[in-house]
Amino acid sequence: MTQTSSPDLQPATLSPLHLRLIMVLVTGALFMEILDASIIITALPSMARDFHSSAVGLNIGVSAYLVTLGILIPASGWIAERFGTRRIFTLAIALFTLASALCGQAGSLAEFVALRVFQGAAGAMMVPVGQVIVLHCTPRDKLMVAMSNLIWPALIAPVVGPPIGGFITQHLSWNWIFYLNVPVGLIAMIAAWKLVPDSHGGDSHRAFDWRGFAITAIGTFALLAGMEMLGATGRLPSLALIGAGLVILLFAYRHMRRHTAPMVRLDNLAIVTFKATIRGGSLSRAGVASVPFLVPLLLQVGFGYSPSEAGLVLIALFAGNLAMKSVTTPVLRTFGYRRVLIGSSLATFVGIAGGALLTPTTPIPVICAFLFFSGMTRSMHFTTLGTMAFSDIPKPQMGDATSLFNTSIQLMMASGIALSALAVKLGGPLAEKLGASGPDMGYRFAFLPLSLLCLATLVEALRLPRDAGDSFVGRKSGT
Repeated sequence: MTQTSSPDLQPATLSPLHLRLIMVLVTGALFMEILDASIIITALPSMARDFHSSAVGLNIGVSAYLVTLGILIPASGWIAERFGTRRIFTLAIALFTLASALCGQAGSLAEFVALRVFQGAAGAMMVPVGQVIVLHCTPRDKLMVAMSNLIWPALIAPVVGPPIGGFITQHLSWNWIFYLNVPVGLIAMIAAWKLVPDSHGGDSHRAFDWRGFAITAIGTFALLAGMEMLGATGRLPSLALIGAGLVILLFAYRHMRRHTAPMVRLDNLAIVTFKATIRGGSLSRAGVASVPFLVPLLLQVGFGYSPSEAGLVLIALFAGNLAMKSVTTPVLRTFGYRRVLIGSSLATFVGIAGGALLTPTTPIPVICAFLFFSGMTRSMHFTTLGTMAFSDIPKPQMGDATSLFNTSIQLMMASGIALSALAVKLGGPLAEKLGASGPDMGYRFAFLPLSLLCLATLVEALRLPRDAGDSFVGRKSGT
């Protein structure tokens, strides 16, 4: 992946107001893209009835969206470099809006999944290009604030999505979840054309790495399709597809290491802080991504809550995210990335594993208190990983880092949902063998294996230098 910067897109060319407006536009686009991955979660039971499927089986509509993002995000940099950031960003918003309107009219599961792929393709161009614009327009001393702002949609959208989706589903219909994107998208299109600098990359005539794209796309699809099949059917032959995906992705890695102009440049993996967030942080995100997926289904299918009730309870998770927002930067400046990452990894593990202790008789205030704590740990962990990833990246390499970072996020979020479905499927029979039964047992069991993924970040954090990323948050080394 090449960077999408250019000589005419520099911090000095934009006024503070212009930069703030671009930030609002990009974070709004990011919020809309992530929201559409989570807002349908509380609507899954209703959609399953219309499509004659099961709620867990319908998670393919969520996974297909995220898989498409993961496959196509690496190509977004080349597309923006060739055709210009403003043109591609505006076109992506237009296609995303059109896809949303069509999703609301889907009449079958197959049709819905196909339209979600279309929507994911538009999102794959929309968000990374916008993020690169912000990162290249923002002065170095303000990047910490900019990165924090870009991370918040990833924290808030998955949490507020289910309550919004539940309310819309109960009082209107699930179709309106997608129709609401249309007026927002139209406004965003106009704003993008007016605000985004019209910039092309410095190497706009560079040939596209078709071989690298094909290998990566096939490997990613095989891996996530195998995980999806394993979660939906539980059949062992799907393991062969997962294995094939891993092998193909290994070839893709070797190709990108050797190619002179690969689709995704891997030079940034030599930077310790970036490597830690890609390696251990990616596994951790898979575990964290499972919470907004599992909790609404546990409350509805396991505990018998209505969609709106499940959505309202999940607001406690959002409240926890919000409560932690104001203290994240001071905590990082006081203790440093390494110590905060160690603590947040352990706290996030507890915040996910504790879901296994919830029962149909657990009082709602207790459930809300648990979700509030989980939201706090989730917020600290996400912000720490997201800002540390770019703490030591040189400005000219921001484009490459953004593409690789976003690709890993989307792949692991899709993996988290597929793994959640698999854990639910395996958890029910296992619970019965242990003498426990009930519609909630599979969901409760699923929290345990998924929480273990957060410990991968703990391993990476322990390997970090004590002063890792200190200069990025304005912390003096040795304090």
